[in-house]
Amino acid sequence: MVLYRPREEQRYYYGADQTEVYWVHFTGNNVKNFLRRYGIADDTRIIYTGISIEYKNLFMSMIEELNLQRIDYEEMLINYFMILLISLHRIALQKPRKKNLQNMNDMEQAAQYFRMHYNKPISIEDYAVSHNMSISWFIQNFRQYANTTPAQYVQSLRLTNAKMLLETTNYNITEIANLVGYENPLYFSRFFRKQCGMSPSQFRKQLVLNAENCPK
Repeated sequence: MVLYRPREEQRYYYGADQTEVYWVHFTGNNVKNFLRRYGIADDTRIIYTGISIEYKNLFMSMIEELNLQRIDYEEMLINYFMILLISLHRIALQKPRKKNLQNMNDMEQAAQYFRMHYNKPISIEDYAVSHNMSISWFIQNFRQYANTTPAQYVQSLRLTNAKMLLETTNYNITEIANLVGYENPLYFSRFFRKQCGMSPSQFRKQLVLNAENCPK
């Protein structure tokens, strides 16, 4: 993550590799001390966070709050931002581990593959074997790299994109299930309910109700 401070030139990145970029703009009277509290020094510009789908989930939650502007949405935005800072602080306090550069490259390549093919049948075992890695070694190193297992990473990608499709398209549940990689819409609905506490149709209905109740 890159941190721009007041009056610094902000460079927006739009690469040919179609990298997803999220921005959070914040201000206040005591920002410098606020950042120090979470281990971000005055001269910090780049924060090495590792890769985790939870970051994207946080940003997507912020975007949803801004779009719907439900009651107390500003306070909810602050809470999401605080969660982000706490996550960064915890990473900074961890003892650094010596990691083989080639291993890191292998895990980054795996994460990129999952992001590109999450909506297709993926076998973690086949991926590991095809890249000359033992299954247990691959899962262990991917967990260290992304703070989650490969299977959980793929599921998070599918869930995040399912939410986006429910919010921004008129596809029915079966179509969305297929689009994010589930051939069985019933299994998709069960998985969605387990993760979100409601069915996909209830999730979409809630979005509609919140939008209708939003002050004009």
